[in-house]
Amino acid sequence: MKKKDEHKFYLGNKNLPRPDLQQEWTPQMIKELKKCKKNILYFAENFFHIVNLDRGREKISLFKCQKRVLRTLRDNRFNVVLSSRQAGKTTMFTIYCLWIACFQDDQNVLIVANKEQTAINIFRRVRLAYENLPNHLKPGVIEYGKTSMTLGNGSNIGISTTSSDAGRGSSVNVLVLDELGFIDNHLVDPFWKSVFPIISSSKKSKILIASTPNGTDNLFHQLYTGALKGETNWKSERIDWWEIPGRDEEWKEDTIKALGSVDAFAQEFGNVFLETGESVVDEELFETLKQQCCEPEFVFDDGKYMLWEEPRKDRIYTVGVDVAEGVGENASVIQVLDITDLTNITQVAVYQSNAISPYNFTTKLYEILQHWGSPTAAIERNNCGAQVVDNLYNQFGYTNLITFTPKNSKSTSYDKRLGVVAHTNTKYKGVMNMRYWINQLSVVKFRDINTIRELRTFVRYPNGTWAGKSEAGILDDRVMSLIWCLIVLETSVTEKYFEITEYDDNHKPLKLKSLDYGVKELINPLSIYTNEKLIGENSNPLPMVFEGNGTGETDDEKSSLQTQGFKYMNPKDAEWVDTWGDDTFYLPKY
Repeated sequence: MKKKDEHKFYLGNKNLPRPDLQQEWTPQMIKELKKCKKNILYFAENFFHIVNLDRGREKISLFKCQKRVLRTLRDNRFNVVLSSRQAGKTTMFTIYCLWIACFQDDQNVLIVANKEQTAINIFRRVRLAYENLPNHLKPGVIEYGKTSMTLGNGSNIGISTTSSDAGRGSSVNVLVLDELGFIDNHLVDPFWKSVFPIISSSKKSKILIASTPNGTDNLFHQLYTGALKGETNWKSERIDWWEIPGRDEEWKEDTIKALGSVDAFAQEFGNVFLETGESVVDEELFETLKQQCCEPEFVFDDGKYMLWEEPRKDRIYTVGVDVAEGVGENASVIQVLDITDLTNITQVAVYQSNAISPYNFTTKLYEILQHWGSPTAAIERNNCGAQVVDNLYNQFGYTNLITFTPKNSKSTSYDKRLGVVAHTNTKYKGVMNMRYWINQLSVVKFRDINTIRELRTFVRYPNGTWAGKSEAGILDDRVMSLIWCLIVLETSVTEKYFEITEYDDNHKPLKLKSLDYGVKELINPLSIYTNEKLIGENSNPLPMVFEGNGTGETDDEKSSLQTQGFKYMNPKDAEWVDTWGDDTFYLPKY
């Protein structure tokens, strides 16, 4: 390009000719221009370029489903597209926006996202595609910026975020909304009330909406289902995972394994609107779970620590911990489950306090872990939880700690952190794992009614996350500690901390054998407490039960253990005092 001609290009960029650029038109150029103006598919497959990571810049090859959707966008005013993830919906919108702007005069195209950077990224694709067009198809550039471009034919492409001011004061011919299902309702509602009247008032303005499903309590679900049922003047389209070349049943199974859940695949790739507000536990199951609950047998520490059974040396326990700041709102919670029999998992103890500091909580947690025989402990390390889990390991030397971190995380430091890193990936797997044992198998026996109450209000939110209903006024600390307590039964975790001697039909653990994490602690730190339920009657420390008759200890050692609250369990030397389900409890005759 000669220096004298530089002014004919925007900022000297030869890919951005200005409208006054003179060029010699060949019959072929004129033919191509006419064809592109009439046929969006011809334009896309002959002149729209993408950048392939392996092959570099190349012409796009449209899938059949993409061609179908592009025709729908061309022929209808109001369009809503339900799409599997990674199906090229953004590419289709880019093609349409560019086609409209280049071949129709005075078109104002607005691309909207909930975050500015998201909209900018989409706009970058539009700019790249425009620059790769042959110059004879370009109407010329007047303005060319980071967030908008104005062409020589009077058309403009710009971006905005979802706000009540978006599009105000200007006419919009084409409105594009990408991933509408993931924009929070409090952002969507004022935006929609502001912009939709502007668009709908024109007889030719168009709206293009596409999203992966994300629950049912949002505008995208409303628009799509209304169009699908024929209740509105909107046109619905959908792109399913199996319409994308290369995606077969083997790909599906591999993807489900990578996501860790059939539900996750259903939402991300299966175009399934999972119910917003869906409870983590089936509604009909709650009544059964409530009937299992009962008053604790032992209560310590001003009601904070409740136990429904005595610790027994011959049982396998696991502990889940959620840590709070101790300032009176959220609570630090310890859940203890008996997982000896995976067909009858039993809640045996709960500790909860919203006033204990993380430092003091570490000591309390160590005492409780010792009392239950030093079981596996899954401690959420986010925020102040990191202090607890690190001090438990470094200060107290507690080693039977579960590490559960996000899969395929970019941060390699995750792998070196003890405890559970609460992340979208780990939390989702934790919830799905809990649902398997409670919902699908119905093998978890609850004792604590407050845990049931929290489960009742623990629901899926529109953005796909799980949390307690804030409007219910009930926290979810018991549920989160329960999730981490059960995470030990997520197969990939179980294999690290137990020997799995038998699997069920879903390749979940069925029978476990404890691995050797050193000698179990045999002290009873709670001997300094008395059972608050028996004060004034027969006050006693909480016993630790051992199977056997104590033949391995001296008389002095036996006396010392008995003083601490320990007792031996042996049917020959004991009285039968109570039964609970299939369990029999013995009281020694000393």
